[in-house]
Amino acid sequence: MTTLLASILEIEKHDGNWKKPAMVVGYRNSMETSPLRTVTRWGFRTVVQTVIGNRHVRDSQCGFKLMSLSAGLQLYSNLHLVGWTHDVEVLYRAQVRNIPTREHPVEWTDKAGSKLLTPDNNVVSVSATMLWEVIQMRLEYALGRWTV
Repeated sequence: MTTLLASILEIEKHDGNWKKPAMVVGYRNSMETSPLRTVTRWGFRTVVQTVIGNRHVRDSQCGFKLMSLSAGLQLYSNLHLVGWTHDVEVLYRAQVRNIPTREHPVEWTDKAGSKLLTPDNNVVSVSATMLWEVIQMRLEYALGRWTV
């Protein structure tokens, strides 16, 4: 908890004024993962870094995101993506708005029966959908159909 607090305070020498936008993003710090998850995480991270130009976030899909109220209101207002890829849009919007973002390692253990894979889906179809959504998101912002 102490290192998490240090990460939070490090953001632009954060002075405790949580009206100032700031965000801490977790990244899963675990070596205990299946080869399939390792490959899909690497592949998706590469796509995200290439398509949206964010080379600083290692694990966009980690559920741990801690932010000031100001950042949350800016990033989640009028969010377009609501599925698995909404995290990518949040990070893209933070980047465009110059909201300071830092990473912090979190201990993570994969659970059997991941929510990503339901009886109706498989890793290939889910991955293809996520890839399309990231590309679509970038195009919509580039064409001005979506605004930050």
